[in-house]
Amino acid sequence: MNKRKLYIIGLAIIDFFVVFLMFILSLVLITKDFGKINLNFIISVYVIASIKVTLAAVLKTYHMLWMYSIRRNLFKLVSIALLIDLAYFSVSFIPQVSEFTNISTSTFIVFMLMEFAYLVLSRFSLSIYFNYFYKRKEKEVVEPEEVFNTLIVGAGSAGAMVLNDIASKKEYGYKVVGFVDDSEDKIGQFISNVKIYGPISNINNLVKELEVKKIIIAIPSIGLAKLKEITNIIDYKNVSVEILPDRAKMLQSGIISSIRKVEIADLLGRQMIDVTDDSTASFYNNKVVLVTGGGGSIGSEICRQVAKMGPKQIIVLDIYENCAYEIQQELRMKYSFNLDLKVEIISITNRPALERVFEKYHPNIVIMAAAHKHVPLMENNVIEAVENNVFGTLNTVELAEKYNVDRVHMVSTDKAVNPTSVMGATKRICEMIVQSHSTKKQHTTFSATRFGNVLGSAGSVIPLFKKQIENGGPVTLTDYRIIRYFMTIPEASQLVLQSASMAKNGELFVLDMGKPVKIYDLARNLIKLSGFEPDVDIKIVETGLRPGEKLYEELLVKTEELDKTDNSLIFIERDTPLAIDVVNDMLDKLKEGIAEGSDSNMKDIIKSVVPTFKEKEEANKNFDGKEVK
Repeated sequence: MNKRKLYIIGLAIIDFFVVFLMFILSLVLITKDFGKINLNFIISVYVIASIKVTLAAVLKTYHMLWMYSIRRNLFKLVSIALLIDLAYFSVSFIPQVSEFTNISTSTFIVFMLMEFAYLVLSRFSLSIYFNYFYKRKEKEVVEPEEVFNTLIVGAGSAGAMVLNDIASKKEYGYKVVGFVDDSEDKIGQFISNVKIYGPISNINNLVKELEVKKIIIAIPSIGLAKLKEITNIIDYKNVSVEILPDRAKMLQSGIISSIRKVEIADLLGRQMIDVTDDSTASFYNNKVVLVTGGGGSIGSEICRQVAKMGPKQIIVLDIYENCAYEIQQELRMKYSFNLDLKVEIISITNRPALERVFEKYHPNIVIMAAAHKHVPLMENNVIEAVENNVFGTLNTVELAEKYNVDRVHMVSTDKAVNPTSVMGATKRICEMIVQSHSTKKQHTTFSATRFGNVLGSAGSVIPLFKKQIENGGPVTLTDYRIIRYFMTIPEASQLVLQSASMAKNGELFVLDMGKPVKIYDLARNLIKLSGFEPDVDIKIVETGLRPGEKLYEELLVKTEELDKTDNSLIFIERDTPLAIDVVNDMLDKLKEGIAEGSDSNMKDIIKSVVPTFKEKEEANKNFDGKEVK
């Protein structure tokens, strides 16, 4: 338990006992009769003190930062006490209740005065203590090597809190030289001797005039449209832009320590969400969960999310030992002995080794995240793509059936829809396998989730752009018209887990990825966030589409056929599964292609079993770069 939680609990306990004792003391002072303190009176006092402390806790009064907003917070606390006291005093006139309360008007007045004095003195003492404590800490702190003139965007309560926190923590190197706000009522006013400028559209002139090096956007409830508006105005040259998180994170981690740089995820046009709910958590609670590809970007995040839900055991299965080791160490450090975590280093193509895992652990749930995903590489390694993606999936599916796994859920991709790449076509075959096996009468149920690109995943465009920017450019873009759907890794992983938990059998879930993003705009924003001017400091160079690459991605095979779920971000595509015999015939053809050992012949076989597989030239010929509906 951290110091803040101990402080909150301690203050609540002190309040309870002080209120309890003041009730008794006020009765004795007025009546001078200790005999009045009977069991009924003690019970009534205990109840009223408990209600006050409980309500104060529910309304988060103990979480308040007393050094910042003492008057408003004290008013809230006194109001709670007054309302409950008046209610208590009112019901004390009821005959059935009066024998318990046993309190006169004069006793009640004395108690009210004592309680008010206690609340005022205790809370102002806390405020004085904390201010003294932080000022004392400030004196002990070594002065920072460099001080940054800082401009705070937003002259509201959050901005004032940031200013106060900065004043008490000089070691961070912030020096607030001004606020900037659009409110005409605030412009020209002062907060603690710091002037409020405006409007926000004038921010670049202020940066030059005040020699600003850091900008803090202190509007916790800021919407995406307003955030993009502000960040688009700012000239990032020689200035670092930071943002304040929501109030919950500020209270949990502290204000300055929770301030972070504006990231590309903030500018994608979609609100970051947490979709984990009690129903999803209960599905994974006390279950043995096997994650294939558990060391990868999505697989490791799935392991992180499952670890929060109290699983009986997590098995991380991956062929790459470094990635598996990293997630193992991370989860061990975070959960210590509270998480039963196992790591198995094998390939899903090694059926005997994979079967030993199923036999050893008997998983309840299998999340299939293992796959070769790099589009251009798979164009030149077609047989490997088929062996790993298709037959690795088949191995997992068949072993899950053999060992009576409850739920098998596959992680798919938007590249499986009308694929133009070998990778996308193999993932479409994987979907066919999963759906066809869902038609069998058996214990195991199957489902899959399809979604687009994830920010920062291994092999994605953003880490590449960042490295290119660090090296001075150029940033290489395959085509200025190219667009993609994006989602953060935690969001995608949570939606995959929620899809798996709500599946009945055979569903192909499709995630709402929001609006598609132009990669050219993504590149420009990354360059700006890095403090450079696009096409001046860092060039953007078009290199041409890579093998198998689409100008745009689709999420659905039949866009008009969608069923809703309880989650507004998850839909179900109504796609008729192929019969097992049909899929087995397809797999036989692919086995023959593997035996022949020719990548070009294998590509022809894939085209014969996936009719929607088209070469990129045909798929891209009518695309004009406009937003996909």
